[in-house]
Amino acid sequence: MASLLSYALTTVADVKESLGIASSVTKYDNLITRKINQATLAIENYCQRRFKSTTYTDEVYNPTQVDQLVLRQRPVTNFASLSIRDSGLNYDTWETIDSQLYFLDSSAGILDLMFNARGRWMRYKVTYTAGYTTIPEDLAEACASLAAYYFNNADGTDVGVQEKQEGARRLRYANSTLTFKDICKNLGIDEILDAYANNPLTTDR
Repeated sequence: MASLLSYALTTVADVKESLGIASSVTKYDNLITRKINQATLAIENYCQRRFKSTTYTDEVYNPTQVDQLVLRQRPVTNFASLSIRDSGLNYDTWETIDSQLYFLDSSAGILDLMFNARGRWMRYKVTYTAGYTTIPEDLAEACASLAAYYFNNADGTDVGVQEKQEGARRLRYANSTLTFKDICKNLGIDEILDAYANNPLTTDR
């Protein structure tokens, strides 16, 4: 039996409701769980971030001649430290940078530095907690819609349902092989995901 990811973006109950499956019917629960996991990972990959609150310890960055560090995750709910590796290239020797030398924009996940960060060799590392303790409703609904799509297309063939009504919203599925972006557009969730997607300003991977 599949286990729901601890950072899943929606629930089995919500996807079952989207699919019109009664809560008392459990024979599809394993497949729905797998499709929620698939949809969660696809959304995370597309947005280049994890949404569930997570602590990141000693996350390394390689900024060069910039006065900002764009963290890989946001929003930041707790910031522990920013450290710099010593100039002797000793990987095990780090110095904590005084918090008065940078400002944290927690919503954007950006550190504004009062100095130019230098070095292309894993010189800075950050420890912080970022993400949501409660997944935003629009994002959770987007994941539920995507998981329902994957459920209807579980065998990898084209979705048999051409048009589906969910309340006031009508969804149309195409009959051809679609990109992830195409699928999201057809489901009406592309703008939601784009609003959450990371567009890093620094090249540090």
